[in-house]
Amino acid sequence: MSAITLERAGFRYAGGHAPALDGISFSAGPGEIILVAGRPGSGTSTLLLVAGGYAPRVVGGELTGTRTIGAKKPAIVFATPWTQLTGLCHTVFAEVAFGPASHGETVERILEIVPKQLDRLGILHLAERDPSTLSGGELQRTIVAAALALEPDLLLLDDPTAELDPAGADGVYELLREIAAGGAAVLVATPDVERATRVASRAIVLEAGRVIHDGSPAGVEA
Repeated sequence: MSAITLERAGFRYAGGHAPALDGISFSAGPGEIILVAGRPGSGTSTLLLVAGGYAPRVVGGELTGTRTIGAKKPAIVFATPWTQLTGLCHTVFAEVAFGPASHGETVERILEIVPKQLDRLGILHLAERDPSTLSGGELQRTIVAAALALEPDLLLLDDPTAELDPAGADGVYELLREIAAGGAAVLVATPDVERATRVASRAIVLEAGRVIHDGSPAGVEA
C-alpha cells in the first residue's frame, strides 16, 4: 500500500488568488526516496504539507481532489527548525522524547528510541543541553532526531540541511538511505539538488503548482 496517494489534488491558501497546487497526482511507496524540486513559489513546501495531512488541517486553506494517506505515522521537518520546538522542554533529550511520549510510548521504549536517534544525528552529547542554547545546525539535527523518534513510515523533509555544514548535510542525506531501507517513504524538498539526487530514487519537479517531471532524478536542476 502506498504511504501517500494524491489524485488531481489542488490546494489554495486562504486568501490566495492562485492555487498553490493544481492537479497533482502521484503515489509514494515504502522505501522510496523522492526529491521534490522546483523554484521558490513552485509549491514544493505545500506539497509536503498536503501529503502529510497538515494542509488544510493545520494551515487552513482548501483542498480539492483526492488524498489517501496509507501511512500510519507521518512526520515532517520544516525548513525553519526553531519553529518546531515544543517550547515545553528544557533539554534536548526531552524535546526528542516529546513526540513518542505524546503517542503513548512506554518509558522503557522512549529510553531506547531517544538515545538511538540522538546518536544517529551525532548529537548524543547534547542530550542535557537546553534547546534554546543550540546553534542553528545543532537545532536542525535535534528537530530531525525528534521526527525520527516517531519512527515514521512517511518522512517529509523541507530543506532539512539548510543550517548544516557540508559534512553534516552529507550525513543527513546518507541517513535517508537507512530510513528508506527500514520501509519508510521519504519526500525531501530542497534546493540542494546535488546531494538529494545522490540518494533519491525518483524526482518530482513542480512549476506553478503543477508536476512537470516525475521520474529519474538524473539531470534535475534546482
